[in-house]
Amino acid sequence: METRTAMPRSSAAFEALATSMRGALKRHCYRMMGGLQDAEDCVQETLLRGWREFAGLRDGMAAQPWLYTIATRVCLDALRTRRRRQRLFGPSLEEIEPGTEPWVEPWPGADDLGGAERGHSLRLAFVSLLQGLSPRSRAVLLLHDLVGMSVEEAGEALGLSLASARSALQRARAALPAAKEAPVAELPVEAYVNAWRSGDVHALIGLLHRDIVLTMPPWQRTFRGRDEVSRFMVAVWPRYEAFEVIATMANGQPAIALYAKRDGGPFMAHSLHVLSGAGLFDEIVLYAPPLGAQLISAFGLPLELTK
Repeated sequence: METRTAMPRSSAAFEALATSMRGALKRHCYRMMGGLQDAEDCVQETLLRGWREFAGLRDGMAAQPWLYTIATRVCLDALRTRRRRQRLFGPSLEEIEPGTEPWVEPWPGADDLGGAERGHSLRLAFVSLLQGLSPRSRAVLLLHDLVGMSVEEAGEALGLSLASARSALQRARAALPAAKEAPVAELPVEAYVNAWRSGDVHALIGLLHRDIVLTMPPWQRTFRGRDEVSRFMVAVWPRYEAFEVIATMANGQPAIALYAKRDGGPFMAHSLHVLSGAGLFDEIVLYAPPLGAQLISAFGLPLELTK
């Protein structure tokens, strides 16, 4: 039998581990939780628990899976707490209504993943599908496919029998083939930006695929088809004097931060749009006010533009 030596309790050793894994842990928690702040909170709790338990880790080669296991358990605890709170008090503005489709906060920036993470995209559609799984199925899938645990190891990490872990993984795999990543090449992002800046609603509508789907988190509103989206846009467009736009990236997809002017005031942060499609836009996730302004700020962009 292989002999494993205990790792010395060392703040420097744990700090090096935590520093090397912080980004990956946050992405893992984001996939589990579907929200940036929730992910950051879970990472903080993971590192706190990890520090407390680090002296008992007996195999240095197991350090990364061990920390992923802690992070997954922290996320499952947080999800249980969220469900209990919703049952007692109902959802907050930032939460979905129980029993409806989940929505996911956007991840700032690109999706430059390598190694084991390469098959676990941060694209909005993929993370949204993960949120549609049960927390247990989601956890087993990520520990197995991303961390590289066997099904048996993933089950042990989560306190599940081998049969339960296999069943959870099968359910997750059955749900995920629908996660087809739409190509983003040749999307007319510049034309989209210019349509908003020029106040040309008809130019904007001309950029939409006939089967466009527009969702507006956190509100439970979905507009399907170019005609339905067009009626909505034409109705709300006159409420604003002018628009300004900052192009950005979210979940590795093109996105814009939209600013709106009313009553002679400055351009104020309004909504964040995450765009997908090929040639024309076939899906827009428009994070509506006041959530849109909160997310624009979380992306490190200003809440007000002076022009």
